[in-house]
Amino acid sequence: MSLDWKSPTVTVPAKRHSATSINQDRLTELRDSGCDSDLLLARLDYVEQDGMRKIMQEMVKSPRVYPEMLPTQASGRWSTKKPALVGAVRQFWKRPVIRPNPGEWWVEWDWQGIEARMFTGYTGDEEDVTLFKQGKDIHTFTCSKYLFGWAPDLGTDCEPSVYCLPTDWEGAKDERRVRAKNFRYGVLQYGLDERAILGMPGIEKLGLKRSELLDRAKRFLQARPKALAWKALIMEQCQTAKMARTFMGRRRSLFGKPDDRAKQGLAHMISGSVADLMDWSLIAITRQFPTSSLILNKHDGAIMAFPDNLACEPTQAAVRLIVEKEWEVGQGITMSFPADWRVTNA
Repeated sequence: MSLDWKSPTVTVPAKRHSATSINQDRLTELRDSGCDSDLLLARLDYVEQDGMRKIMQEMVKSPRVYPEMLPTQASGRWSTKKPALVGAVRQFWKRPVIRPNPGEWWVEWDWQGIEARMFTGYTGDEEDVTLFKQGKDIHTFTCSKYLFGWAPDLGTDCEPSVYCLPTDWEGAKDERRVRAKNFRYGVLQYGLDERAILGMPGIEKLGLKRSELLDRAKRFLQARPKALAWKALIMEQCQTAKMARTFMGRRRSLFGKPDDRAKQGLAHMISGSVADLMDWSLIAITRQFPTSSLILNKHDGAIMAFPDNLACEPTQAAVRLIVEKEWEVGQGITMSFPADWRVTNA
């Protein structure tokens, strides 16, 4: 990949001394598990920007970069170093700083909510499976049926026009939809019971009383007996067997206290399965297109380069068939993993 530092929009901020703190992965984990406090988000933004500064400082004197890619993490995620391009913010890639080599073009994909889809594929929860397969906005549905009230008759076949939403609802960008997303993951995927909702920073901004929050979380969980049964079974197995496998069969040994082993095992089955799916996709693409090359593995997305003698539209269509392939994750349920796509020319 080539670098272009002539753009007037590129600057290298002055170096600042950062305080010792938890790393970006831990901050991201806290945010994704429901912690969306202003302090957490500000700290995460600072870590992201400081990481960007370090990346640019490392690259500023180089016309080209040759990153090191190593699958060294226990989850199966890849580490990209020298420079750490995974930590580069989206604006960095949109600028003409990192660009394809002459004679090449890039195709980029980002899976849409893949860990939530993976969890649903494992559990086989009928409502969530149907929502995903119909392409519905699962978080807006959650707001209408569970979070802003109790609407047991709201089915997956209902159109969004009949959803019970506040009159000032702003659609996909509405802050309350983000809280519904954290509500789902914090209570269902990461929480032990409905009381998990009380530990979610920012949930009080919904204006609901403690008793109302507990009631909504309890009804939400009661509507997902398959998910609860699956999670309880898996966590017990991880505690006793001290190992877990992804749906593709990759094993991870588990250590520590029983509760720690349960959390590690559950995370491996979800996040580790995403890593396996990425590895499979990259292998399948390079077998079909031997002249392609990997630019960046982002865990839930990737960038690959193709020579100009390969036509863009048919090549991207073939790559899409690989990346968005349906898989049977568990419970006899097949799940597809749609992605957002982008093409970059030299």
